[in-house]
Amino acid sequence: MILTRLPKDAWRLAACVLLVASVNAGDTGITTTPTESTIDTRRAETQLAHRLIGRDFQWQYGLNEDGTRVQPDTPGRYLLRFNSEGRISLKADCNNYAASVRLTDTVFLTGPMIGTRALCPKGSLERPYVSAIESAAQWSFDGERLTLRQPHDGGVSFFIPVSEVESGGDGERN
Repeated sequence: MILTRLPKDAWRLAACVLLVASVNAGDTGITTTPTESTIDTRRAETQLAHRLIGRDFQWQYGLNEDGTRVQPDTPGRYLLRFNSEGRISLKADCNNYAASVRLTDTVFLTGPMIGTRALCPKGSLERPYVSAIESAAQWSFDGERLTLRQPHDGGVSFFIPVSEVESGGDGERN
């Protein structure tokens, strides 16, 4: 039988997929049809998610699992926008990305990212920035700062609303 020949990693992956599928099969409040909102409006806490719609957030820094700090020299080149219910777009240095996103009271889940493929300059933080957003599992927003957390204490990224960022003379946001 073919299934018995799979490596151990494939069995672990299959077990994770089944676990995620069983969790998602429960009443999580996440809608499943594309014409419906992907932000749960049944929970009072989720009203906060609606405050993200139409807003831009600038990446300030990230903390990796080992505690190292990752901070862009030019934060205005790293933006996260909540375009509409269920869509985000990113400015990641010299590239742009887009994905679907599902938010509940604390859950942050992106769909597959699509993006441009320009070669960014040496020292770009494009890859760690995009990876942090793709792998984020939880979010919080206190009105001052958006926080995205990776699962299992894998790291955290901090953003501030662009409206709080002063524009520099070069047209870039600092």
